[in-house]
Amino acid sequence: MTQMPGTARCARAILVVVGTVNAATVAWLTAAAATLETGALGELVLGILLLAAIVSAALAIASFTIAAKFTHGSSKTRTGAAAVGWITILAGTIALLTDHPMGAAGAAAGTLLTALSTRTGTRDWFDRPRLPRPPRNANH
Repeated sequence: MTQMPGTARCARAILVVVGTVNAATVAWLTAAAATLETGALGELVLGILLLAAIVSAALAIASFTIAAKFTHGSSKTRTGAAAVGWITILAGTIALLTDHPMGAAGAAAGTLLTALSTRTGTRDWFDRPRLPRPPRNANH
């Protein structure tokens, strides 16, 4: 198999979208935390906002890193994509429970990412034999 199958290309595109949305979420949460007026519960709310920003930043970094490794990655890359999908499903479900309008989109993107990452074509792409790397020249 020399060309990435459509399921793997779609999963990589969804990873980029999930990473972009999470990067935007980090900016939004950071701006909200910076402009928060501290009151009786201000410090608690500030901590929750910053914790959510850290989780979103970690998910954005993981999404972009895994998407970048899709061309030459191993089955661990596919497993990482499925894990990001499950985390996105969980975050989308939590957002749905808080009546956030983007919760359904997040849950749907996570479900699609998980489904595409576990398809046979994607599995075959990551389990394909690789050409051995040439040995490094020890003289240089």
